[in-house]
Amino acid sequence: MNPVTVAFFGISGSGKGTQAELLMKVFAEKDPARKAVRAEMGALAREFMATDTSLAKRTGEIVSSGGLLPSFVPIYLLTKYLNDNFVGDEHLILDGTCRRPDQSRTADDMMKLWGRSDLQAIVLTLSKASAKARLVARGRADDATDEALNSRFAWYEEHVVPSIEELRKCGWAIHEIDGEPDVETVHQNILSALKIA
Repeated sequence: MNPVTVAFFGISGSGKGTQAELLMKVFAEKDPARKAVRAEMGALAREFMATDTSLAKRTGEIVSSGGLLPSFVPIYLLTKYLNDNFVGDEHLILDGTCRRPDQSRTADDMMKLWGRSDLQAIVLTLSKASAKARLVARGRADDATDEALNSRFAWYEEHVVPSIEELRKCGWAIHEIDGEPDVETVHQNILSALKIA
């Protein structure tokens, strides 16, 4: 199996993290000789905010107030993570790393630098009603209000959808996958789209 790069997209509650984890397991089973690397921006940001630098503190203040991070922060975090963990011949999953068009262009530049050619994106589609039901069921405080959820959904449309289109312009294959069915059905549909038997 040749090295695959897969970027995951979807509104909050669409199951991106779950599907990224399942794909990591498939890579380990189908291609055990090749390492798989997952860059998950939420985890990278949390780890960074726990450090004691002025930038980390400012980042924490922006996140806790519900603000939008300037793009150089996620770009810096992704660059550092790949520099520390990625050689170039591994399978790579990008989870939450391309949330604005300039971030998508940067991710594409990075992949071209490493000579990556199999560049794909999975977009999990889900109705806002289903997403709300899933998020409320998770029971997290930041998912509880309609105002918070509507703000997240609007932010996705304004910033993330153009990021997907930017990857399309860069030549990435974009696969829209229905996120409404059960986890296993969505997983199998992703494998079919990626042509992983």
